[in-house]
Amino acid sequence: MLINVKKSPNGRFIQRFIPARFIFIFLSSFGFFLVYAYKVVLSMAIVSMVKTSTTKNETIMVEEFSFISDEKCPGSTEVDNIVGEFDWSESIKNNVLAAFFYGYVCTQIPAGIFSNKFGSKWIFSISLLIAAICSLLSPIAARQSYIWFFTLRFIQGLAEGVVYPCMNKMIAQWIPKMELSRGTTLIYTGAQFGTVFTLPIAAQLNGSSLGWTASFYLLGIIGIVWFILFATLVFESPELHPFISQKEFDHIVHNGGGKQIERKLIIPYREIFTSIPVYGLILTHFGQNWAFLTILTYMPTYMKNVLHTNNTQNTIISGLPYLGQALFGWICSFISDKLRSSGRLQITTIRKINNFIAFIPPAICIALIPTVGCNQIVSCILLILAVTFNGASFSGFNSTHVDMAPDFAGVLMGFTNSFGNVPGFVVPKVVNLFTNKESTIKSWSYVFYVAIVVNILSTLIYTFMCTAKEQIWGRMRK
Repeated sequence: MLINVKKSPNGRFIQRFIPARFIFIFLSSFGFFLVYAYKVVLSMAIVSMVKTSTTKNETIMVEEFSFISDEKCPGSTEVDNIVGEFDWSESIKNNVLAAFFYGYVCTQIPAGIFSNKFGSKWIFSISLLIAAICSLLSPIAARQSYIWFFTLRFIQGLAEGVVYPCMNKMIAQWIPKMELSRGTTLIYTGAQFGTVFTLPIAAQLNGSSLGWTASFYLLGIIGIVWFILFATLVFESPELHPFISQKEFDHIVHNGGGKQIERKLIIPYREIFTSIPVYGLILTHFGQNWAFLTILTYMPTYMKNVLHTNNTQNTIISGLPYLGQALFGWICSFISDKLRSSGRLQITTIRKINNFIAFIPPAICIALIPTVGCNQIVSCILLILAVTFNGASFSGFNSTHVDMAPDFAGVLMGFTNSFGNVPGFVVPKVVNLFTNKESTIKSWSYVFYVAIVVNILSTLIYTFMCTAKEQIWGRMRK
């Protein structure tokens, strides 16, 4: 039913040339660019932050293709000549890297609830402003004490923990149903571009006269500028937008969006906690993040320490797969929306096909990585393919929250993303369990196989437990 709200016939200012929802999508996408930039910058900066001890040169020749080798690959194990500021142990380094995730999981569920009560725009934007300020303060905190730095990363994780639940709620209001896959993918792939650009730029700044601190200062300044733009140009919903054209407003409302969700509503906790599809979505989210974080956090370590790629190669490898993920995600979202609008396939079928593509081909690629032994080129290709195929997840389980519960998409994302990010501090312990004594292809293969099993189980769970049909409890009750 059309909402009776009178808008300007043609909009005003920039909306005359660019639809308001496109501005929302672009600035939201750049917001997620920053979300992942703040998340991954430390993984590159810490190389220059922490002192490294010199090791001997050694070249151990092994057969190039072996099924699973327990020997080291040919190449130099000499570490780069980097003199860091901080004498941190491996335990401290791992704790600092995990600090973000400890905070990140704490605010997921409250964010979904508060976004429904107070609105998403300001919670989303202020959280990223806090993350930007934390980025600016990071060099100062690190130089005071690793405890201060750990605390700041924890706060940054707390702040960023709200972004996905808040954004899911805004997507439900701003993106028409027939554009949902494309809109969701365009927004969330901003995170991939954050990874693609941040890792190589941070690597270059690390090696420059500016040093590792420049990455944190640069991202902090960009975050503050983004906050000003988002606060000025984006509104909670089309209904509250003062300059949106009547034509665009009607288009959004006719296709399932547009209405400002009542803030005094009853969240159907009992229905959510007794819903089998919700539990399926939680487990799927857990599985996605287990495999994704294994690759995001530890694949560069595997490539450098086991296969002995150099810094330039490692920087390219760290960014290129995520560019492929974003591009493939766009292709899948376009095809998904076309199939949905044509009526050829039901939305649940579309989501499950995308999820299968996002989970099974990557599992196959990850399984093959240890079997190619020390071949750097083939390993890189398999890594790129694994991450690229995962781009289909944006049109798979990532869009299911809005499909199932348009008015409670933020709450639902809060629940699934909270449990889904538990791998953020579990995966490091699993990696340490298998690789703390030796870092070989064989020891790392166990890390990969755990990720493969989790991926396959997640696929089965989503296929048999989840649905994209709108749930009876998915609309608000006053």
